Amino acid sequence: MVHDRDKRRKRRRHVLRFFSALALPALLLGSAIAAAEWATPDPPVRADAPKAGNRR
Repeated sequence: MVHDRDKRRKRRRHVLRFFSALALPALLLGSAIAAAEWATPDPPVRADAPKAGNRR
């Protein structure tokens, strides 16, 4: 392997690691929020609410 005097390859690896470390918690939080929204039941329908077929 050729010695990289500018350390660009190492710097790129550190930047990639940094962004992946930021992205992982964001993905986990987003999926947790989506799972919580998916798991909540729909609110009950009111008895006095107009029906969809009765609209004019």
